[in-house]
Amino acid sequence: MEHDTLPPSMIARLLEEISWEKAVKYRRGGRGMENVLTAEVLIALDLLPRRHFFAAVIDSCSGAAGTRAQFAEQAEVAEISLLPGDMSVNPFGAAAKKFIVQPDAVISTGDVFAFVEAKRIKTSAFQPEQLAREYVAVMSNAAERTPLLFLLGVEPPVSVKGLGKMPLHDAIRLYLPAVLERAGFTRFSEDELMDRVDDVVCWISWGALASSVRAQLESFSCGDSSTDASVQRVGTQVTNAILWHS
Repeated sequence: MEHDTLPPSMIARLLEEISWEKAVKYRRGGRGMENVLTAEVLIALDLLPRRHFFAAVIDSCSGAAGTRAQFAEQAEVAEISLLPGDMSVNPFGAAAKKFIVQPDAVISTGDVFAFVEAKRIKTSAFQPEQLAREYVAVMSNAAERTPLLFLLGVEPPVSVKGLGKMPLHDAIRLYLPAVLERAGFTRFSEDELMDRVDDVVCWISWGALASSVRAQLESFSCGDSSTDASVQRVGTQVTNAILWHS
């Protein structure tokens, strides 16, 4: 589906995604499905006071410290797009229409372009080329903004299908030459890309995200009892969703 024809809301996009899959997988509310959990969490982080919750989650991540700091500073203006559709690994390459990835979400500010890859809480592994593809995709699609590959529900070493647990750098490096060749990406060399991994890739486990939200709920008060109660309800939806999908 073309980007300009996508439904506007997260729930509508989730239902669009469901329509292309066997709906039986979503019985019992899609328990354990990363798309459902990601939607529940991102909707809440979109609506909660950004400085207190979204920015706190970004601060609780690991990796890409400089980019995350910039991202957190711009939390109030971040645009969160769930299931945005196909993204070319290299939109300027000859294989642009064929060589694609599908972000679980894209979060963008004036200065940062974040590609979100979410994994389910229970056992889940990256496809062999996946991290290399997504890394090149965020580097090539960020344009003038700072790229950020945001791994949600992931902690290194990462599980790669058929290869077991691997250090993050190794999981990218192993397939990067093949991905670069297929994508026709020449803006950075393989060595330059590997040198930038620590500045581009960040991650947070679902447990750490829940802990961050709980800590903010314990300390948050704006002095209006109705607003405080609303924030508590929405924040609790995040922690309850993570617990339920565990």
